[in-house]
Amino acid sequence: MALHIFSKAFSVQLMKMLFECSEERMDLELISFCINLAANKRNAQLISEGNGLKMLMKRALKFKDPLLMKMIRNISQHDGPTKNIFIDYVGDLAAQIGPDEEEEFVIECLGTLANLTIPDLDWELVLKEYNLVPYLKDRLKPGSAEDDLMLEVVIMLGTVSMDDSCAAMLAKSGIIPALIELLNEAPAYLIDLMHDKNAEIRKVCDNTLDIIAEYDEEWAKKIQSEKFRWHNSQWLEMVENRQMDEGEPYMYGDDGIEPYIHEGDILERPDLFYSADGMIPSDGAISPDFFNDFHVQNGDMVGHQLFTGSMGVDGNVPPAGVPGRPTTAYGYRPDEPFYYGYGSR
Repeated sequence: MALHIFSKAFSVQLMKMLFECSEERMDLELISFCINLAANKRNAQLISEGNGLKMLMKRALKFKDPLLMKMIRNISQHDGPTKNIFIDYVGDLAAQIGPDEEEEFVIECLGTLANLTIPDLDWELVLKEYNLVPYLKDRLKPGSAEDDLMLEVVIMLGTVSMDDSCAAMLAKSGIIPALIELLNEAPAYLIDLMHDKNAEIRKVCDNTLDIIAEYDEEWAKKIQSEKFRWHNSQWLEMVENRQMDEGEPYMYGDDGIEPYIHEGDILERPDLFYSADGMIPSDGAISPDFFNDFHVQNGDMVGHQLFTGSMGVDGNVPPAGVPGRPTTAYGYRPDEPFYYGYGSR
């Protein structure tokens, strides 16, 4: 059903269904349907004709019904003759604004008042008579109210400030610094919304932050940094993980290895060196000269015996008293014969 197709007969029947509800809270499906219908200007006019708005307002105020007040709020948003009907109910709505009322109901009442952009309305008188300035000012403090209520307070202040005398009164009340403080927190909130799942919300936040960055150099740097982190999050995560991996060796300083590698010169640690045959002791107390008279062949100690069968560098047998070429550190495999003589190198 198209919401703009709404006849007078249907509006009468709908209103009859609404007011036949004997319970404080109306049927959820019925009131939800009416809330959506009231968002259409033509439908709102038909509902408000005669005593329609008066009956809705009376029931909403009697039962403090936030859903019914939401329907009334939707009616109040339309420009034209319908909005002027609300002048008679400004005092009733203002009387609901206070700390003792349910917040959900107050939000709808504030929203309805904020919609009443009527030039001839004396907002200064309304705020004074119902002592609304302290309440509105307190709700602007960070953490003092839910975001929905704080938003309606800001919109309400925008509406009443259209009255010059009311704007001057608000300026003297000290409410402007509270608005500035709230404004200073807005960029941080918008930065959080940059990562919202909704693409439209991300787009609005991105555009708003660009405007803020043009006028505030400090916030421009923060916004630029956050945008960089957001657009390059995968790359930054990889870099951070790599830095953690490179730092892992420093996490094991108690295993006896790290001090040798990172805290001193390895050449100053003779206990770390061993000959191919494993003869030099680890304590470094015995000089290597002690082993000059010993020779090792295939891992076996052979005392003063020379390797007479090994060849010198020039291919000749070295003279007596000159040791031959040393055996490789790995020795020979047990299953292969020993070869002494010329061979390829």
